[in-house]
Amino acid sequence: MLKFINYQLGNEQTQNELEQKISPLIQQTVQLNLKAFQTFNPQILEIIQQHNVEKHSIFCTNSGQLNIVDIITGRVIYSATPEQEIQQEVEDFVRQAPVIFLDETCQGGDAEPLPAVIDVLMVFGFGLGYHIVPLLQSARIKYLIIYEPELDNIACSVQSTDWQQIFELAAATGTQLSFQFGNAGASIAEDIQELLYIVPDLQKIYLYRHLCHPVSDEIIAFLHQNTGKPEELQRKSRQFRGFNMATDYVAEHPKNILGFQPLSTVLQTEHTTLFSRNMLAFAKLYPELHQLLSVYQPTAWLLAQDNDGLDNLYHKDRRIFLYQDLLEDSEKLVKQYLAEPFKDDVIVGQAASDKLASYIHFKYIKKLRDFFLALKSEKHPLPVAVDSLIVFGVALGKHIELLYQQRDITNLYVCEPNLDFFYASVFVTDWSAILLDAENNNKRIYFNIGGDGAEYFNDFMGQFYQVGAYAIANTYMFPAYYTPELYSAINSLRRQLKVVLTMGEFYDHARFGIGHSYLSIEAGHQFLKAELPQESYKLSAGLPVFIIGNGPSLDTSIDFIKQYRSHVVVISCGTAIRSLYKQGVQPDFHAEVEQNRANYDWITQIDDASYLKQINLLSVNGVHPDTASLFGQTYLAFKDGEASTQIFRKGMTEQGFSIASLSYAYPTVSNLAINYAIKLGFKTMYLFGIDLGYADITRHHSKHSAYYNQSGKEIINYEQHYGSGFPVKGNFRSFVYTKPEFDVSRQLIEKVLADIPNKVEVYNCSDGAFIKGTAPLDPANIIIQQKDDAASICEKICKLAYYKKGNKNCARQILADYDLSLLAASIDRWCDLIDVKVSGYQQAKDLIDKQWKLLIDESSDKENIIFYLFYGSSNYFFSILTKMLPWDNSEKDLERFNHVLKLWRCYLLDAKDDFIKNPVKQDAVSSGLNFS
Repeated sequence: MLKFINYQLGNEQTQNELEQKISPLIQQTVQLNLKAFQTFNPQILEIIQQHNVEKHSIFCTNSGQLNIVDIITGRVIYSATPEQEIQQEVEDFVRQAPVIFLDETCQGGDAEPLPAVIDVLMVFGFGLGYHIVPLLQSARIKYLIIYEPELDNIACSVQSTDWQQIFELAAATGTQLSFQFGNAGASIAEDIQELLYIVPDLQKIYLYRHLCHPVSDEIIAFLHQNTGKPEELQRKSRQFRGFNMATDYVAEHPKNILGFQPLSTVLQTEHTTLFSRNMLAFAKLYPELHQLLSVYQPTAWLLAQDNDGLDNLYHKDRRIFLYQDLLEDSEKLVKQYLAEPFKDDVIVGQAASDKLASYIHFKYIKKLRDFFLALKSEKHPLPVAVDSLIVFGVALGKHIELLYQQRDITNLYVCEPNLDFFYASVFVTDWSAILLDAENNNKRIYFNIGGDGAEYFNDFMGQFYQVGAYAIANTYMFPAYYTPELYSAINSLRRQLKVVLTMGEFYDHARFGIGHSYLSIEAGHQFLKAELPQESYKLSAGLPVFIIGNGPSLDTSIDFIKQYRSHVVVISCGTAIRSLYKQGVQPDFHAEVEQNRANYDWITQIDDASYLKQINLLSVNGVHPDTASLFGQTYLAFKDGEASTQIFRKGMTEQGFSIASLSYAYPTVSNLAINYAIKLGFKTMYLFGIDLGYADITRHHSKHSAYYNQSGKEIINYEQHYGSGFPVKGNFRSFVYTKPEFDVSRQLIEKVLADIPNKVEVYNCSDGAFIKGTAPLDPANIIIQQKDDAASICEKICKLAYYKKGNKNCARQILADYDLSLLAASIDRWCDLIDVKVSGYQQAKDLIDKQWKLLIDESSDKENIIFYLFYGSSNYFFSILTKMLPWDNSEKDLERFNHVLKLWRCYLLDAKDDFIKNPVKQDAVSSGLNFS
């Protein structure tokens, strides 16, 4: 089920020895094959020489045999012994060869013993190529047609198979070889017509599927469905789109690859009995799931018994089984996982920000750096007691049953996107026993069945917040099988969880948010109304908005922005303002989301105070007062989830100000700007430079921005700081590279657009990541009706949508509700609690839970500000402490845990003194960059 390369490699020494032994043989094979191509088929040599390998590569398994690995996913095609696997496959084919008939008068089944002489054999998939020679030896084949859509596999075969033997054996037996490389078989109608022209009395074509492919499998299914129907088989208008649904995914070389093994879908008594028992349990504990299963009918995958009489999942159209052996596969999967479980590393290795090095939080992160490095290299078996385990993939569920029997799992999350799979599991896995055990022992089981993975984050966070988000760090993830969509969902979830724990509101962010919000209210900054008057919505509905980020594609869009500038509202985002200034464009609004003073340094690179004063600032309540002072008017909204929002919103409401709060104004300023535009009622938006990715790592922002000097050279090495990124679907290209923060930004924009109750048109004119809910639009194709009064309309909207300057004393009155002596006393009690030397695993684990309880208890006093200041930091440090729990009570692990606990205690004391000394302190961070 999980055919990954790491399961087929030996230890480092053994693997090196195997590779050194086989390397000369590979080199020799390559040289001989190149000569063979020159002699027998120069066209193949040309194909190989011109092809650049994209994803497939040869490697040596722990059995000393060659295999093919997908270097992007780590998936392998064959078992650890491909030679024996393919030999058995050919023997099976000789005994029962799948066949189709080209004559209506011919009668026969889907398969028959392979005759000694045949006219045509079609092979789908070349792979390593080990099957070709034994096929030529098994029968006299007049025409052998080989389809292989993946040219990478042909490149791999040059290192693995003896091509000269193939050519010589074909010549000796009189076999005509036809290589259809880069072709999955879509030319099948033309090929059959050509064969009938060459062999007029052709009655049969034998089909050998060596590798599954979405298009090839559809073609093979088509051939079987139309056997004996020559007109249908030769109909050229037939289009093959392939099995591209997520639930149709199969591995390249599964069981029953030849597609003829007998099976039974007749349910036995033990299946129906278990199904009834499981359904009773679901009806009692999960009624919605019971209702779904009660009426469900499988669509693609059926519960079946394979030719070994074992329960299996069978794809009725692709004719393959999911398992090789249900129990053996499940036991192996669980054994491997118990020995090396996957526990997410979202905390390990968080960098101490250079820019924010003066912050208390990052001072202590820096002190943890060596611990992070040590943790990265450590591996532990799955403990006997597991707090949280997420299983991605149920299939027939035996691995869950086995795992649940061997480990004590408090919170089990079960995710299965394929309803066919989960429905079949109800006949095979004893869910009732698992659910009964959970009910009797105060455990929890959460089901996410049939989802596509997009909702995993919200589902899991809803559960994690009940026990503290730090539970993420003690959560194990168990991928049970592979599909591209499932692994994409898992990786997306990991990135989102990382943002929660590493980009959350730690102490310094909370304290400066409070201070800046206080000063904003005192300065009379204007706040957005929670409910806008209808007149405001009417004005904004007909006014288009350009939202401009600083992505590299801004440079190619600037002429179009200038063309329509006077007819639209322009919002610049973050560092884009300098790029626009250098290009002679002045926005109506400038959006900023960061609260530190480094923003002031970035903006004042524009040495033109009058230019900035003609622009209004859009931001949230934590914006730095110095940044706000640069602009004309400062328009603010609250930002959901911030400590400062929670503190000041209640007080301002009591003063008669009902302030709007933005839900998804993070993690990038483009999120803020899009949220603002929606909140203000704009119905048509155009995104420029909102790339959230890059095609070239050296072109990550506009060349006119401060990321580059006057000569166009990077000021900082972006790849060194942020990595090269990972690929995502592009807006105008097949893919671009992005980083976790950008990817989360994209997903949150998609969520905002999906949640809008009224229709909004968003055109993405950026050459970056594709954003679902937007329409890709080349800037050259923009059509905007003339609106010469855009600026005046925008001014009217602001007058209607924002409160005028309010009561300056409001901020002082709000903070006066909090008693700092209560905060000091709470932190002292907290520090007393952790002023201990932990001597064992359970004590360490209990101490983390006790701290969470203390934080909740202390914050029950409404005059105590402790929760607002330390919720984010405590989740972060609890996660680190959880990551460092002394599993085996070794002296080294205990010493490490106690050292981190001591650092956390010092963190709390430093923060207490810092806040009490000046609760409304301003941030003083500098950008630290040379912009010359």
